[in-house]
Amino acid sequence: MRKTASRAAVPIIEIIKNGATWEVHWDYQEAPESSILFKRKDYLGGYIDGSMDMIGIPPANVRCASSVTGAVKKLTEDQALKLRDALERLLIPVVTNEFTRLQKMSELPHLRLTDTEQETF
Repeated sequence: MRKTASRAAVPIIEIIKNGATWEVHWDYQEAPESSILFKRKDYLGGYIDGSMDMIGIPPANVRCASSVTGAVKKLTEDQALKLRDALERLLIPVVTNEFTRLQKMSELPHLRLTDTEQETF
């Protein structure tokens, strides 16, 4: 049996200074709890799009933006910090809550009857 992780594999969110502008990149980590990012991609993607719109990021600066991965370039420092904060408020709790849910599910007792055991009842 595989040993369970002790903490959630939360997405990595980075801010990079590129000359006079800033970039924000994010990427999910391969783990069971990350599947929630794929399952809720429409909701999460809408939140990310709305956040970028509210921050004033032009669509031309968005290279890729989804619930699992993204790259947004040519940002001011303020825009980069606000986008990072919005992504952290959204993605990290979603993955952490799924990790907690999966841990609780793995601790539940399960009754697994094989075909031969079922025949004896």
